[in-house]
Amino acid sequence: MAKVTRRCGCRDENGKQYGAKCPKLKNYRHGTWGFRLSAGFDPVSGKRRYLTDYSYASSGDAEEAMREAEKQLRGQVYDFKKTTAAAYITEWLDAQEQHSQLKPSTLRMYRAYVDKDIAPAFGPKLLLRDLRRAHVAGLIKTLQDSGRGPVTIKRIHATLSSALTDAVQDGLIAENVAAGARLPKVEKSKVKVWEPGDAGKFLDFIAGYENMDSHGRPNGKIGHRLAALFEVAILSGMRRGELCGLRWEDVDLPGRRLVVRVQLVQVGKIVVEGTIKTDAGQDRVVALSDRAVAALIAWQFQQQQERQTWAEAYTESGRVFTYEDGRQLRPGYVSKLFELMVTKAGLPRMRLHDLRHLHASLMLASGQDLAIVSKSMGHSNSQITRDLYAHMVGDAARNAVEGAASLLPARRTVLTTVLTEQ
Repeated sequence: MAKVTRRCGCRDENGKQYGAKCPKLKNYRHGTWGFRLSAGFDPVSGKRRYLTDYSYASSGDAEEAMREAEKQLRGQVYDFKKTTAAAYITEWLDAQEQHSQLKPSTLRMYRAYVDKDIAPAFGPKLLLRDLRRAHVAGLIKTLQDSGRGPVTIKRIHATLSSALTDAVQDGLIAENVAAGARLPKVEKSKVKVWEPGDAGKFLDFIAGYENMDSHGRPNGKIGHRLAALFEVAILSGMRRGELCGLRWEDVDLPGRRLVVRVQLVQVGKIVVEGTIKTDAGQDRVVALSDRAVAALIAWQFQQQQERQTWAEAYTESGRVFTYEDGRQLRPGYVSKLFELMVTKAGLPRMRLHDLRHLHASLMLASGQDLAIVSKSMGHSNSQITRDLYAHMVGDAARNAVEGAASLLPARRTVLTTVLTEQ
């Protein structure tokens, strides 16, 4: 996202400008404020151009000037008569990467859709002003014919529609021709998770409890060191990124709770820390059961032993779950580890994310109120929870009414007999 910054013209002993790294910038009066914006590509060289202006005395003046420059650049970069659909959408995505609040993983997904699907489908000659609903329908059909799933097609269409909505707002086209397109129906399937017995078997296996002889002594095989992570996953319903990003400062063991404040997201080979997926999930409080607290306490002891073993080579990341040397976990590693452990345990295949569904199903099966389950899961509203677990909600409701009926006195058999005879 583009933002204003402060820099100066001071130079080091080699005559090179410090720029934004000048030590004197600690003094707020030193240097000037400004910005650097992408101005599209040079039509001759094909190289990207930039607009740079660091002539402002305050951040507020620079911010105002940057916004005005952005408006002007949009009009200069796009010539209504010459801009192709592919070029506009590509430039639109470049602007999103600079200015939007979207998460890095979302932007990376958009980039893949634009570069591999949308731009090639429209080709290098189709003008933006000539884009029609038939072109959008053709893109959707091509995606279907190539075997792309309904969910993926829906996301690609949403990316295109967002770009065209901005084109309408910029006055480049009269309407969004992607709006109202016929998309393949996304079939909602019931969430299928392990039975409680399977979950217990998995936790025993990964903790090493199954590797005991008839006398309760270890048989030489031990569980995995990250067994506590998967136990907390089942007992809390936290997402993969939330578990990897969890910090000790956000865990209150005496109070038997934790707060979900950050998550780790893997964007290609890079792992970045970001906010939680939904506003409802951000800073949500997750209550911890006695079993979850016990698992975290045991893990704390193990982590302390690893800290002593690695000594000065240990990395103090502050994360709850880490590699042996203290470095934060890569989310992709956790998923692969889970799949490997499930296979070794001989259990039905299941995704790591399904442990979250397992947690919700256990809460509902225990008779917990839907609103509480929704809040614990961090869903934006209860309807999402109801849609995901409709069949489980039905079972829980039947159990609830049976429980209520059991509180009534038993039927009087004499009265039943009399009524039958009449």
